[in-house]
Amino acid sequence: MQLPCTSGFADNVCLATVCPHSTSDRKSVTNAYSNRQLSYLSPWFEDVSEAEMHSLGVTGGFSGAVIWRVSVAGNDLCLRRWPQVHPSLNGLLAIHGLLQHVATAGYDLVPVPLATRFGETYFVNEDHLWELTPWMPGEAALSQAPTPDKLSTAMDALARFHQAAESYQYQDHRPTVGLSPGLQERLAILQQLQQGGLQQLWQATRTAEASDLRELAFELLEATGHSLDTVCGGLQQIVSTPLPLQWCLRDVRHDQVLFSGQHVSGLLDFGAVAVDSVAGDVARFLGSVVNEDPQPWQLGIEAYAQQRQLSVDERRAITGFDQGGLICSATNWVRWLFVEGRAFPQVHALHAQLVWLRDRLQSLATRSNASVGEPLAGPTWERSERTSRSASGIPHLPTDSPWTHT
Repeated sequence: MQLPCTSGFADNVCLATVCPHSTSDRKSVTNAYSNRQLSYLSPWFEDVSEAEMHSLGVTGGFSGAVIWRVSVAGNDLCLRRWPQVHPSLNGLLAIHGLLQHVATAGYDLVPVPLATRFGETYFVNEDHLWELTPWMPGEAALSQAPTPDKLSTAMDALARFHQAAESYQYQDHRPTVGLSPGLQERLAILQQLQQGGLQQLWQATRTAEASDLRELAFELLEATGHSLDTVCGGLQQIVSTPLPLQWCLRDVRHDQVLFSGQHVSGLLDFGAVAVDSVAGDVARFLGSVVNEDPQPWQLGIEAYAQQRQLSVDERRAITGFDQGGLICSATNWVRWLFVEGRAFPQVHALHAQLVWLRDRLQSLATRSNASVGEPLAGPTWERSERTSRSASGIPHLPTDSPWTHT
């Protein structure tokens, strides 16, 4: 069951998003209020002469979305220009419907799109889809000052979003019980890697020009090779288990949850939403926040479960989403860079993303090669409660903190 607006492997489309609400390392740049810029607001307002627009540039990470912070008649708003390739109009309508649905259900942490003067929640200009929403207060503070309390609060907010979204239906995409599309997709990609795909990536990378990115790619591929069979075997054990399926975020990370003080004040970025298991969101968020220490993983999962119960099968699926997603993300990046030759202008963000993937994959490879009975760090395939001991000897990972960030 797939949403027509999605393109590619959702967990990899918008990695390392540049969050417009984080003030620590991203400052808004004031542009001259040209008539052309102000005209972007005309679908919503007849008179835009007093409007103020502050461009934050390309703030959709690697997806290419452009954001303006707008002030009109005392209202603080967010104008977004979606990339040309994503989402489709039908996909954007599904996203807007979901936001309106959860808001109607009482979930007040999402930016509900504003209707234009013509009654629509979007307009088309320059071959792009545009939307206008309230500017959500707060900062992406979990990366600046991570604490167990903030992690628990964020997981509670995610669980309440899932509860509010549970009854949402759009066309043929609705809640059901069935096989997880995300787990099936991960398994298919891993099996393709086993059947020669990984070797093809090695060959393409070896023939590329020497660079720091190529060296990182070598490390990604090496760590993938050490853990591929173990992760693929684990996915095969759970992929045929029916799970509750509903509308999920599918690409939620620490920089998309806003805090005002100790409280969650907003949830951002809905470009990858589709019907799947909530386990995928739990895995994606926790994987972006904590390293391989099992205690923060368990803390986050239990904080979520206090609001929305997780079945044994959903808990096992969290591991499949996390570990399978790591390998898919890493090999997708190598393919994009050294097979398809894609260019990404956010060089520093790209390098940080690959380093983070390398570190987590090397830890995963260490656990995959561990002897039977040795305690494993991070999420595991086990049904029983995980040990709180961490694996040792993992290169590149800090040993004094359970927190890490994409």
